[in-house]
Amino acid sequence: MKKMCDYVNYIEVNKTPEELEQEFIREFVRFRKENNLTQELLSIYSNVNRVKIARIESGMHSTTIKNLLEILGPIGYTIKIEKIKDKNKDA
Repeated sequence: MKKMCDYVNYIEVNKTPEELEQEFIREFVRFRKENNLTQELLSIYSNVNRVKIARIESGMHSTTIKNLLEILGPIGYTIKIEKIKDKNKDA
């Protein structure tokens, strides 16, 4: 019997979902700051409550894809699926 990895370009990832979530949060905050956006300003542009943005950034709220698109879309950004980099190769 064939395994799933026989059918797809499969890579075993050494990151847990929790590590991926923390990485996403760091990237989200970095993105906001690099674009000179406060939580309040991002809230105004996206029409998403500032408290919700703060909870996403603190890890208190696990957001939905729809919420992310509501936050990012009005300022000209989206989300995409990309392959996870092997943390052993990043070192």
